[in-house]
Amino acid sequence: MFGFWVSLLANSNDYETRLWRPALHKAFPGYSGRRGALHRDLYHVRLLRTRIAHYEPIHGRHLTADHATVLRVLGYLSPEVADWVRLNDRVPEVLARRRDVCAATVPTRF
Repeated sequence: MFGFWVSLLANSNDYETRLWRPALHKAFPGYSGRRGALHRDLYHVRLLRTRIAHYEPIHGRHLTADHATVLRVLGYLSPEVADWVRLNDRVPEVLARRRDVCAATVPTRF
């Protein structure tokens, strides 16, 4: 579960010495920062995922920032996959058209 991974990165000195330093950092080969910043990014992605999974509204969120965080976290896990997603990603196009679609000045596309 995604929440399990987020909790493994929580602020705990015991987790730092017993999990992060010896092994857990290897699960994020594209990451070289402090564990707290990684935890914060994963926590925000988990909140976004939970809202989407429970059909809660996300239109009031800063979706461009959410998208950047998702890509950043993906890059921590696999820089190659993050590059592939960036090449095939339609989210920036959708976000760019968002205002016009909501105002009904352009049609929606699926």
